[in-house]
Amino acid sequence: MEKTEGGERGETMYGAVFHGVGKNVTVGRVPKPLVRNPDDVLIRVRACGVCGTDLAILEGRHPASSPVILGHEYAGEVADLGAGIKNLKKGDRVVVDPNIKCGTCLNCRSGRQNLCENYTTLGIYIDGGFAEYNVAPYSTVYRLPADMDWKDAALVEPVACAINGVRKSRIKPGETVVVFGAGPMGLIWLALAKHSGATNLVSVEISEKRREVAKRIGADTVLDPNKQSPLELIKKMTGERGADVVVDAVGNPKIVSEALKMIGAGGRVMLFGTNPMSAEVPINPYNIMHEEKEIIGSYIANYTFIPAIETMYRKVVPSDILFTHEFPLNEISKAFETHKRGESIKILIKPTK
Repeated sequence: MEKTEGGERGETMYGAVFHGVGKNVTVGRVPKPLVRNPDDVLIRVRACGVCGTDLAILEGRHPASSPVILGHEYAGEVADLGAGIKNLKKGDRVVVDPNIKCGTCLNCRSGRQNLCENYTTLGIYIDGGFAEYNVAPYSTVYRLPADMDWKDAALVEPVACAINGVRKSRIKPGETVVVFGAGPMGLIWLALAKHSGATNLVSVEISEKRREVAKRIGADTVLDPNKQSPLELIKKMTGERGADVVVDAVGNPKIVSEALKMIGAGGRVMLFGTNPMSAEVPINPYNIMHEEKEIIGSYIANYTFIPAIETMYRKVVPSDILFTHEFPLNEISKAFETHKRGESIKILIKPTK
């Protein structure tokens, strides 16, 4: 599968093509992809979420190929199949794990496919879901329930990433959980933590609008860190014991430093947001050892698409709350601007009706 490559039949489709940093994403006719390999799945894209990574690519903060069709949070219907695929049929609803793993490196063979040494990504390095059609390898395609809502389907990929982190953080009933950031991923974390049994769920967010959404998602307490010290509040709320789990869903070294002070004995700090590569945070090794504290990292999804599909099918994460805006494909530039201005929580692109 080569980026923006079409077939010999001369068929075309509409796609949103990224031409490089500082250049416009153009929506126009591009070659429609074809099934070329026995494991290819041609998908008619029904819904694709806008991710913060998309904006980072446009601004040069994340690497990507060019020209390439962006969009990696997508779902649709099977339009055609390679001859080697026996477990799907035309018309099936499917969702795509955009990260294509090699399956042969040490990490892949050790249960850590998310850390594949050779992976590539649909919607970043290979054409993705901001188009009417997309071709993905069968290894990345998961069947959805026939009656699954497209909004729920478009959240499967980010929810799969969050579930990987929730599993690692081992949230248990009755625990105090603090989530820094109430953007889309922070809100997904809140919903999953609530579902996992957290009974004292705190959202830390500077935006008043997003704090209100955090309440709707299930946060028991919301606070503005510019007006109140999260550390002081958590210590007071827990009788000086500290939180059980603190999640950095922002990617800020200052938050990481505060989180390490905020957890109590046996507490876990989950590093989920993307911190700068050069960031360094001081730690107290004795305190971590003596109180059995943990610092945990979580990167993308790792065998979590099947539970994510079930999670979204049962509407544990409310897509109707997270998706605040919806645009057709030909208005994707307006969608990016809406996202950039902070007017949205999550934006849905509908390439086809």
